[in-house]
Amino acid sequence: MTEATIAPPFWHPALMDAFILDWDGVLADTRLDFTALRRKYFGGRIVPLIETADALPPPLREEVKAEIRRIEMEGAERAVPVDGAREFLAWLRRSGKPWAVVSRNCRDSILLAAERCGIALPPVLLSREDPAVKPEPEALALASERLGIALDNCVMVGDFVYDMLGARRAAVRCVLVERDPEEWGHLADAAYPRLRDFLSALETPSALVPWEYRALAEERGEAYLRAQGQCLWHLPEQGAYRLAVQLARRGAVRLTVPEGARLRMEDWKNSELPPRHIDRPLADVLREVLSQRWPSIQILSDPPPGLRSVDVRGIADADLDAFLLDVLCGDSAS
Repeated sequence: MTEATIAPPFWHPALMDAFILDWDGVLADTRLDFTALRRKYFGGRIVPLIETADALPPPLREEVKAEIRRIEMEGAERAVPVDGAREFLAWLRRSGKPWAVVSRNCRDSILLAAERCGIALPPVLLSREDPAVKPEPEALALASERLGIALDNCVMVGDFVYDMLGARRAAVRCVLVERDPEEWGHLADAAYPRLRDFLSALETPSALVPWEYRALAEERGEAYLRAQGQCLWHLPEQGAYRLAVQLARRGAVRLTVPEGARLRMEDWKNSELPPRHIDRPLADVLREVLSQRWPSIQILSDPPPGLRSVDVRGIADADLDAFLLDVLCGDSAS
């Protein structure tokens, strides 16, 4: 399968314009171990160390932060490249993909580990000294801004839960590597036990089901999703938001609304949308709100040729599933 044949709602990381990479565990292996620190200060509990340390009173806060930094710097001294890291970075260069590093580690430890590994860091490097730290979505947004690539055209690659949570909060595609997929694979759009496995997938891309459609694909099959990708759903102005959400939950990725349509007051009242959306262009509202949950969704004013136009005006809520199955699957739906 070639990249040209991978169409929404399917995806593949090789199609993304830019890569946002975690550092430790993805490119550099530093074998950081915070077990003793957690036991000493937090009773052995697994807590987000940076955020929990920030909440401590001084001078304990400074003591814990200094200990975190010490462990990171010691790990950086013995750092070696993750198996496949050099080849992965070479693929990024060959493919013309800009990339950034976004890490929760301190900057000095990243610089030292990069020197020990012989890895040239990219111009865009964000550490915990920068304004936002994963899993806060602003960290990925800042990387995207500095790369000059729209966030929805970036993919996050990480080996830890904070990488996956940051991506989910930012509505960014994400790939888990160097972990057993059983750990946090349910949060990722794709998971590979080893970085080399990920590299092989990049070199031979095939259509993947993103995380938000995984359950739907298991229930109705990938052929159903493929048929959804070939349809353009025409929404009425009245009740458009409610209907758009229902269609999105059922796998619709291409929607269109009447020209000049705006979000009506009565439709806003029956939604959970903030009031700032009242009387805004309907296409803008749907694009902004739906993409946070369904990143593949498109609100089209000038749709490409070849799509199957389907008018859902006048379809009752109770009849929607049967209508969709009839349109998408025909006789095979039975």
